[in-house]
Amino acid sequence: MGYGSTRMSVADLWEAAVESGQSIIDIVMISAAAGFIIGVLNVTGLGFAVTFALVDLGQGSLLLLLLIAAAVCLVLGMGMPTVGVYLLLAVLIAPSLIETGVEPIAAHLFIFYLGMMSMVTPPIGIGAFFAASIAKAPPMATSFEAMRFGWTAYIVPFLFVFSPALLLIGDPLEIVLAVVTAILGVYAISSAFVGWLHGPVGPLRRALIGGAGVALLLPPDMLEGAALWINGAGMVCLAVLWLSGRSRATDTQLMAAGVKN
Repeated sequence: MGYGSTRMSVADLWEAAVESGQSIIDIVMISAAAGFIIGVLNVTGLGFAVTFALVDLGQGSLLLLLLIAAAVCLVLGMGMPTVGVYLLLAVLIAPSLIETGVEPIAAHLFIFYLGMMSMVTPPIGIGAFFAASIAKAPPMATSFEAMRFGWTAYIVPFLFVFSPALLLIGDPLEIVLAVVTAILGVYAISSAFVGWLHGPVGPLRRALIGGAGVALLLPPDMLEGAALWINGAGMVCLAVLWLSGRSRATDTQLMAAGVKN
């Protein structure tokens, strides 16, 4: 079987195998370097010390611990490849989160997301800097713009921790509610960022749309049940703003059509 009208020759297969082997060498070297670091941490006990220090800094507050861990993930991930970032953070940060009762999969996704966001986070946003060099754009401005476009990747890891239903952990109703509110919340805040909801929106409407998005993103398990009411208020507010924006856009289109006629 070939692809379209072409077939891979033996030489092509050999070239593909050689290139794959060269790519694997890079991954093996990165993993080996990360293994040395992890070995040193285990032998010296520094890994346990970091876990204890993070839990102690959190002082019983999960949110404070997450904020500290997020900062550490962003700093340690700067300039490192994906495999190395994850292996390092899985030893240093994830145990402290799991120790405080965070779901293991949520803890590992938390460190992975934030470790990778170091690629676009100033001052060492390597991915954004590479993109800036290709586009011949200012590096720092490109990095900040990348942060604005990828803002969800800074927030979603926290939602994974506070709302495990997003990871399909829990009752079906909780999972559906968490997914729906998260999607609507991201939609609302993104609309507020770009200033567009069925058309341009002013500062006041942008603030209202952003507030509705924040209310929708609030995990249902927080604030002892009050979060559900806040989620509902955010959904109603967003629905009203969406319908009013659609009505305005329709009126504008009708007026434009009448002027042309």
